[in-house]
This record gives sequence, C-alpha cells and structure tokens, in this order.
Amino acid sequence: MPRQTVTEKKDLTAATGVDAQDDTADHGLPTAIVSLKVIEALASAPSGLGVTRLAQVLGMPKARVHRHLSVLREHGYVDQDPDNNQYRVGWQMFLLGRACTSRFDVMSLAKPIVEQLRDQVGQTIVISTFSDNEVVVIDLLRGTAPVEISLRPGTRFHHNSVAQGKIALAFGAEKLRRAYLTQPLPACTPRTIVDPDRLAAEIELVRKRGWADAPEELYIGINALAAPLLQANGELFGTLAIVGSIHYLPSTPDPAHVQALLEAATQISAAMGYSGKASR
Repeated sequence: MPRQTVTEKKDLTAATGVDAQDDTADHGLPTAIVSLKVIEALASAPSGLGVTRLAQVLGMPKARVHRHLSVLREHGYVDQDPDNNQYRVGWQMFLLGRACTSRFDVMSLAKPIVEQLRDQVGQTIVISTFSDNEVVVIDLLRGTAPVEISLRPGTRFHHNSVAQGKIALAFGAEKLRRAYLTQPLPACTPRTIVDPDRLAAEIELVRKRGWADAPEELYIGINALAAPLLQANGELFGTLAIVGSIHYLPSTPDPAHVQALLEAATQISAAMGYSGKASR
C-alpha cells in the first residue's frame, strides 16, 4: 500500500476533523462508531467519567476521545460537570432514547404473556428482533427446568443457525431472503443448514406452518421453537421463542409446546395492533 505523505495526512485531517495518524490507533473503527462507543461507556457510568479514565476504558488515545467528547457536547449528547470535569450522557441522548423506546414497547406489552408461556412450558422464553444477517436478542425470561439455558440481551446469531432466524427469513422482507440465500452460510454445528436450496425449502415450510425449530443447529444439545411477532402494519417486528435442552425440546416437538408458543405470539402481535395478514 502506498505510504501517505504529510500533506495527504493534513488534508485528511482537515476534511474529516479526525487526525489521520490517530484514526488507525483503534483498529480502524469508523468515526461514528467511536462516538457511539463513547456514549455507551458514559451510559454505563452514571456518576460520569473523566477523559483519562474514558480513554483507558475504550483503549483509545486521550486526544481522540477528547475530540469526540467535544463534538458530542456541542450537540447536546454529552454534558460535563463544571465542578469535577466528569462527562456523562446529556439531555439529547435522553430525548433520543425516549424516541427509540416506542419501538420496544412490546416488552411491557408482552411481559404477562411471556410469563404465562414460561410457566406453561418451563423453558427460557426469548424475544428477538433481526437485521439483514443476524437475529438479535432483546430480552428473555429464564426457565424453571433443571437444565437452564441462559442468554444475554444483545446476543446475535446467524439466521441459518437458529429458529428465530428462519422466522426472519420466512416472514421478513423478500429482499432479505434473496440476499441471505446468495451468500455463504456459516456452520455452527454439523447440523446447521448451510445448503441454500435446503434452507430455502426450510423457509417455505416455516412460512406454511407458522413456526420454526432448529434442533442442535446452533449448539449441540440445544433446540428452540420460534414464532413471528407482527406489527400493526403486518410487518415482522421479531420473534418469540422457547429455548431449552434437546431433552425438553426434542427434534419432534411436543404439539402442546408449539400450540402454546403460537397462542402467545398471536397475543403479543395483537397487543401491537396486528389483526390481519403478514406483510412479506
């Protein structure tokens, strides 16, 4: 790769506001991602952080962290305490968070339904949303079975390796389906579906029966049953899933578990305003 000249580095700094030398110090993260990481770190420290400690937490140069703090403060996303110079998230983040919360009101709506489902089946209940390539866990309620499956909010899984991902592909947008089936499919276990034609057939089956499973396709010994959560406009919000040991959720699932899952998913979708046909 050609070496940048001093002039080129100065031009880059002038154009972006980020020092070209400094920009390589944190593994090439884009500027916007660095700002988000700064906000995440401050959100996890209610009493605030000084620039030195924040730089240590993020593993980044103080100069770069300070530049991001200055810009975020200028736009109201960060505040600085004049008494101790500690930084904390600002009012603009509160307003942004409140605006985003409307998308996740489903959690308060779903809570009693999820609790009832957990009590019926005894397994961990998981609500997830999705992106183009992954399922993202939003929240969960731990099961009561002797073997407990534990996940963390924010955990991500490839669509082809989990029941929730099959739901996203079956009930999500057609362009999502097409794009995912044209890329290499990662394997998590020997049972993960990595053949596009086989996955396409599985997606069609899921669409017809309204639920999905993935016995030992993510982890050996683990299975999940998943159903779609639909919004008022018929678009897919995410998934409701029962996750447990293959002993409790065998590859041929208990019809009572499937029925309980479908009824709970229908109730949550209705609480979000859905009353018609899925939009695909």
